[in-house]
Amino acid sequence: MNSKIFAAIFFAFMATQFAQAQLGQSLLIDPKALSLGNAVTADPPGINSIHYNPAGLTKLDGRQLSVSMLNVMLHSEAEYSLPDCPEGEPDCHSKDLLDVSEDPVIGKHSESHAAAYIPGVGITPLHLPVLALPSGGFSINPPGSKFTFANAVYAPLNAGFAKGNDDPGRYQGKQVVIQRFTYLSPSFGYKVSEEFSVGLAVLLSHQAFAISQDVRAPNLLVAAGDLLQEAFGCEEGGGGNDPLVPFISLCGGRIGPYRDIGNLTMELEETLSPSYNLGMLWEPNEWFAWGAAYQSEAKSQLVGEFEFDYTDDFAGFFRGFRSSIFGAIIGAMFQLPSGVSKETGYVTSEFVYPQHFQTGIKLRLFDKLQFNVDAGWTDYDEWDAFEFEFDRQLDFLNAAKIIAPSEVTGSSLKQNLNYKSVWSYGFGVQYDLSSRLSARIGYEPRQTSIPKDRRNVMAPLGYAELFGVGFGYRWDLDTDIDLSLSFMESYEEIEADEPSGSVNTNCLTCTASNPYPGLDIKTKLTIAAAGITFRTKF
Repeated sequence: MNSKIFAAIFFAFMATQFAQAQLGQSLLIDPKALSLGNAVTADPPGINSIHYNPAGLTKLDGRQLSVSMLNVMLHSEAEYSLPDCPEGEPDCHSKDLLDVSEDPVIGKHSESHAAAYIPGVGITPLHLPVLALPSGGFSINPPGSKFTFANAVYAPLNAGFAKGNDDPGRYQGKQVVIQRFTYLSPSFGYKVSEEFSVGLAVLLSHQAFAISQDVRAPNLLVAAGDLLQEAFGCEEGGGGNDPLVPFISLCGGRIGPYRDIGNLTMELEETLSPSYNLGMLWEPNEWFAWGAAYQSEAKSQLVGEFEFDYTDDFAGFFRGFRSSIFGAIIGAMFQLPSGVSKETGYVTSEFVYPQHFQTGIKLRLFDKLQFNVDAGWTDYDEWDAFEFEFDRQLDFLNAAKIIAPSEVTGSSLKQNLNYKSVWSYGFGVQYDLSSRLSARIGYEPRQTSIPKDRRNVMAPLGYAELFGVGFGYRWDLDTDIDLSLSFMESYEEIEADEPSGSVNTNCLTCTASNPYPGLDIKTKLTIAAAGITFRTKF
């Protein structure tokens, strides 16, 4: 018994020497895993061993069928406010050309709920407060065989938000979905010996990225254009004195740093995105087990369509400007927008679902107490930037490339991310209340992979602590039921004087990907889930 206790203390000490976790790996997949803080590599959860450790399939005998349901409540919030002025400078914000105190989002509350992408339909906001995520599969272990074959349908990555049409957060994703759905996963586990097993899962998945975003350009140059229009007496909706016509026209439509430019919608997908999972499981005795699993990366060449609907003011301004003598010359030299009302076409992007490695132990302390510890690493360094290539020159991109040529061309848009690869740790405890009923509790501290200078409203997932509880119940010799409740919250405070680079920096070269310059932003993400798994022999 002393050797067991020493091993438990040693592994717990080693795990707590590190405090970082990755962005969102294995967040909402299996109820048993959630109730154990996702520390299940050495204690794989039934059919979902396909994801966590395929070697665990060898623990399923005969023919088994599994169905899981996770009922998820997902809610994201954001608040925008002016930073305090230095003492003695009560009007510090109005001294700059871009007066951030005029931003209409100040003091307003943003909130979003879950959304999903449905092929052939597009982004679908889920207005119900609870999102149901079903999954299921089956396994077959032929009598006397060392092989166990299995297949499951599940979503290893499912992140989607939807906001209202007038929500102040609509400038960083009014509707956003990144979704990976595995619809076929032929897998097997092989029992090399009584103590050691290996496994392989081949995953065929549908990968999608979709976004609908209102666009504005709160920039110093646009603010200067707004002042010129006021000096010329330009009116709302176009028109005014325009005293320099026909040499130059500035009153075709009102522009300004806090006026909408239009709405950009993109829907990209790849219907066949293959990857694989490898696993091994070593159980040398009744009180100790060790597992390891590797999930390969998957590079998807996403293809889809885009639509950019411009506001009448934005299109009218450039139509009038390009119709003047100097406007035609300057517009041709710098490829300025022509003033079309809508642009549509095709867009492509490469998306990398990052590779992941996880290892863990299971310690059976005494007869009824079990302790799980896991450590995992995800290669989020691959998410250095998202790049989108359009099949034609876009009016808005031609205007934005003058300000930010390193991120924008006339037919491409680059969103820098600079995410970091970090380690994740999870802890789980199981206590057998009887021969049929087990109680579980789990804890997973998750620090973000998003660096401080890349925090934003679109992905408000900072440091978070995941708590889970649950039960396992043996209904009869052939049937097991797992129940779980889990909860996680994340808070972020992005101050205006911090170098965010992607949401609230006030600078000359900041484009529409930086829509809240000079504002303090607070975000809150809440995720709660109740899950059940029913597994039986057939």
